[in-house]
Amino acid sequence: MAHAEISAVGLVQNPAFGSLLLWSFGSGFQAERVGDLPVLTQFFLVLPLVLHGPTVRTIRSTNQSSGLAKFISKLAEERERLFAVHDRALAMRSLTLESMAAGIATKLLSVDYNTAAVRSNEVKLPPPPDRLKHHVASAEKLGRWLARLPPNQGFSLLQVEP
Repeated sequence: MAHAEISAVGLVQNPAFGSLLLWSFGSGFQAERVGDLPVLTQFFLVLPLVLHGPTVRTIRSTNQSSGLAKFISKLAEERERLFAVHDRALAMRSLTLESMAAGIATKLLSVDYNTAAVRSNEVKLPPPPDRLKHHVASAEKLGRWLARLPPNQGFSLLQVEP
């Protein structure tokens, strides 16, 4: 039996890991704005930001207290990096949907289909491996930042069409 080769990208850009990142984003949002839930569309910003090496390094280097505006100003120092977020958001739509489905199937996430609100359920997960912990922490930080803004403002600041 032949073994299938899995690319380095395939190891992290998969629905199982994506569902963990979406859950972490939702957990951060819910911790920042207790009693409120992010809307489904906001989850489409997570993977394009957190699964891109240079962008996740910028998230990591931005203090949580500084907020999304500071992160975007760092990103905009090279305009093409900011514009690339929109293209990645489009390219990763199906991965985001597959990750959302995996999160729902594994009970990490629940969706209220009437309001399009997504809840990160209370679950006890093992700590992520060292090579992935920064992605998970960055997704949570992004959730906290977006919780401080009206739902569509993150899209306009990041110049992503929802």
